[in-house]
Amino acid sequence: MEDWSSSGEDKKDATACQSETGRFRLTKEDRIRRSSDFRIVMKQGVRCRTPHFLIRMLRNSLGRPRLGLAVGKKVGIACARNRIKRRLREYFRLNRAKLPADMDMVFVALEGAAALDTHQLWRELDRFFAQKF
Repeated sequence: MEDWSSSGEDKKDATACQSETGRFRLTKEDRIRRSSDFRIVMKQGVRCRTPHFLIRMLRNSLGRPRLGLAVGKKVGIACARNRIKRRLREYFRLNRAKLPADMDMVFVALEGAAALDTHQLWRELDRFFAQKF
């Protein structure tokens, strides 16, 4: 077998590394994808607010937190909206263990959210989740 990695690892070592990092992935099951699920969370969920986000939360029976994002055109141009969504997904992906295990959360970005840098956004969400849970 040919050595295919620059570090000299064999294929078995690389596979073990991939499975270890797999626990940090944000899969389809970790997201709220159906519009009916969004509507239920938006109607029945508890409404919370941070300076830049409206957050709706509703318990689920899945045993894992799920994330939904709603970033409208009032927030900014497309690249700004996409940046907010990337940052929220990254926060959720890395801090999933801190979140309640059976909660659907929909984040609605408000005007001004596009002006936040990553550290400001994470600090705002850390404060919110520290107060709530």
